[in-house]
Amino acid sequence: MASSLEDDLSCPVCCELYQDPQLLLCGHSFCRLCLDKPWATGPARTCPVCRRASPQKPVANLVLRNTCETYLREKEREKECDGEVRCSQHGEKMSLFCKTDEKVICSECRRSSHSSHRVQPLIHAVHQRKRQVKAALRPAEKALESLRHDSSRHSKLKGKIQDQVQQTERLIRKDFETFRQFLNEEEENRVAALKLEEQEKTAKVDKSVEQQVESLWDRVRDVEDELENDNVTFLQNFDSVLLRARNAAPGSELDPGALIDVAKHLGNLKYKVWEKMKDICPHYPIVLDPNTTPAGFSISENLAELRKSTQDSSPVPHHRNRIVLGSEGYTNGFHCWDVEVGDNKHWTIGVCRGTAMRNPLPDISPGNGFWGLRREGDSCHYLYSTNSRTWWNIIPRTVRVKLGQNLRQRTVSFYYASTGIMIGSIKVPDDEKLFPFLIPGEHLSAMRIPPDHVTPTVREKFNLIRRFVDVDVVFFIILLFVIIFYIALVLVLNGAKQ
Repeated sequence: MASSLEDDLSCPVCCELYQDPQLLLCGHSFCRLCLDKPWATGPARTCPVCRRASPQKPVANLVLRNTCETYLREKEREKECDGEVRCSQHGEKMSLFCKTDEKVICSECRRSSHSSHRVQPLIHAVHQRKRQVKAALRPAEKALESLRHDSSRHSKLKGKIQDQVQQTERLIRKDFETFRQFLNEEEENRVAALKLEEQEKTAKVDKSVEQQVESLWDRVRDVEDELENDNVTFLQNFDSVLLRARNAAPGSELDPGALIDVAKHLGNLKYKVWEKMKDICPHYPIVLDPNTTPAGFSISENLAELRKSTQDSSPVPHHRNRIVLGSEGYTNGFHCWDVEVGDNKHWTIGVCRGTAMRNPLPDISPGNGFWGLRREGDSCHYLYSTNSRTWWNIIPRTVRVKLGQNLRQRTVSFYYASTGIMIGSIKVPDDEKLFPFLIPGEHLSAMRIPPDHVTPTVREKFNLIRRFVDVDVVFFIILLFVIIFYIALVLVLNGAKQ
């Protein structure tokens, strides 16, 4: 039936469906181009079928044109209902897949323009690529299953938070035992703050897991929906589907900020209570951040000593440079702290930007946000000048670090803590938050931040230090003026004699 109708709607000259059909006086219809070509070359206008003369200009056969258009629409609709996609060039079923050009073709395409290409049946190509997508989706499915059963890294992170809470609470209570009769209210307030942070951090972890489960489920479901598309659509979208499947798995990076801020609860705890109790408690000018403890090391309970350890104290991975940060950064003002390096022959101390810890670093240098002093055996050098070394006259066991403004520029300076003699000074950026840092050597005995001897208050001590900051520089300036004055005086006297 369809074939008979198509014959009736075909031009008798080109045997194709009518294109812009024109009606002659004899009643026959032809495509416009099928009439224009012979009439343009021949002397007389005659009907190509009955050969009758047609002196008048042919008219458009609107009924026939509309019928042809309706027939084409119905034919396309039938193709869609059959689920078959045909070649737009040859009209044949798309049954092959060209692996060379990565496109679906028909048998006529293979014979004409893909004869030398690698070709396989369409169904085989679909099966192969579906297997690839499913294989790429497998890690995401496993991660989703792991998240659902709460056995991923997030659950380890929650376990670490619980351990930190327990250990921190134990240390808080231990410090408060000495002042029990005076400190009940202070103790309960701090424990409550710790519990509140625990709830907040745990809630954030739970929310993060829930969001990742929901996001991952949506991505997995989206990719699985693509697998249900028809073969041609699936292959046309194969690259994007495969990429989405590979990118469906969540990232494994964990934010150190998700951990309990132990320094907030333990840092200078006794000193802060001492301000209320008017009693003597140790004050550490800086406290180390235990959340930056590298593998193989541990930080003491008072957050002031770094030593070797066989346990990994943090579930958050750290890079190979073993950098330990102070818990607080400084934007301005004067700050001073000592670092007991002991007999260690390899270490690095100084200040750095807080953002310098976010990514693995190829080297520790000012270009990467680090300014400091490094010891290697019996020599030392600044981080910005590895080729210029200074041999120690006196090997220090304690190095004093000063960060502050000096002659209209911000510097970090290093001193022998025992004598106050300057080792060197480095210019650092102004108005940037800089964190103290230290890097232990492989064979570390211990690195320690000794407490201040506060008399009578920390502020008065720092005011005293401020008065004598960079005495060496002031002395050098005075000496320079004396030398200049002496030279000028000698020149004047010589001129007077002549």
